[in-house]
Amino acid sequence: MEEKGTSLVTAFDSRFTTNKIQMLKVLMSWIPSSQQGMLAVYIKFLELQYTLSLLHRPEAPMPNTRHLSADFFSGDNSDTIELLDELLPYSSQADRSRIDGMKNMLQNMGKIKEMMEMAEMMKEMFPEGFGSGTDNPMDILSGMAGMSGMDMSSILQT
Repeated sequence: MEEKGTSLVTAFDSRFTTNKIQMLKVLMSWIPSSQQGMLAVYIKFLELQYTLSLLHRPEAPMPNTRHLSADFFSGDNSDTIELLDELLPYSSQADRSRIDGMKNMLQNMGKIKEMMEMAEMMKEMFPEGFGSGTDNPMDILSGMAGMSGMDMSSILQT
């Protein structure tokens, strides 16, 4: 996982730089530390200048360009979870905690969606219900969870 994120950063860096800029970066470690600050600023200036020049050239997009699901709440969120995993190596501990929370929320939404689909399927298979006379899918799910010994609140929290 961390290796993939690193390769994406490297691909970005290599796309927006030149061999001259890379050579200056190597030179950085060979000059006195008192002069490294100015060289670093000069390198960043050259990178910005080169990046701006790319705006005026029609170029192919970055390799492996991907897109997040447009239907975030009802679609497949595996691409979003993959993105969050790729962000983890560059995140602080607090950000990691937030990212883990978002991943858990997305995974829970997927579980709820699957359970709702199952409830709809059960409703179609048994239009008369499970004997309680209810048409509410959550009531059906609660009944199904009760039959299997599961606590509905624990399902929704995992």
